[in-house]
Amino acid sequence: MKKISAIILASSLGLAAQAQLINAFNGESLSAYTATPILDNNGGGGSGLAFSDASGSLVASFVGTTSAPEQALFLTSVALPVGDTLSVLTSMPVTATQMDLGLAICATATPTAAASGNSYNSRTLYDWASISVRPSQTAIRANTSISGTLTTASGVLGAAANTVASLFINNNGGGSFTLGYVDTSAVSHISETVTFSPTSLVGSAIGIYSDVRATGASLGGLSNLTITPTPEPSTLALGGLGLAVLAARMGRKQ
Repeated sequence: MKKISAIILASSLGLAAQAQLINAFNGESLSAYTATPILDNNGGGGSGLAFSDASGSLVASFVGTTSAPEQALFLTSVALPVGDTLSVLTSMPVTATQMDLGLAICATATPTAAASGNSYNSRTLYDWASISVRPSQTAIRANTSISGTLTTASGVLGAAANTVASLFINNNGGGSFTLGYVDTSAVSHISETVTFSPTSLVGSAIGIYSDVRATGASLGGLSNLTITPTPEPSTLALGGLGLAVLAARMGRKQ
């Protein structure tokens, strides 16, 4: 029995990818993250967005007294390796609050901020991508900025906020990334696959994207920002071998 238990454990370790929890967003320090305003439709009159996990999950809040779109990236300098998947758990209610909260990758953890020199819109000055929940329109939406070309409202999928369990971005290699979400029935849905220049540094930083558009409004919450590696073929072979040995042992016992 002990030998069989050891085989099961070895097989599980061989088949299971070792996930790396980057941040649980449950009151831990956020000092490794930088919040950068990337769009200020108040023309410099806005105060941007603030991010907090004091409530037990990450929440983005509109700062200031105006009511026009404010978008921000909340990034840390952790890279998303080729073949790995970045994900975050979502627990968002159905709400009319505008607009988005979700996952992001970027070429830098400190992108140029929206300011007067770029007409308060810096979104085309670096490569980045996001996949987010938009509760007010029961939708999942993707945004990209690739070599200076901004594309918004792409990869739109219909999904009520309370049916979304997590968001993910997979680094396929060669500048290709797949964006999508997993629903509360554990079914994966692909929003789109986007391709950057093979020399792009996108994926050098990971974090959160948000777009909030009303005084006093907040969107949340997100938890367990995680990177999960794809098992190497040799690891999968090891796990499969362990399971084959287990099956043979069980067969002999019958």
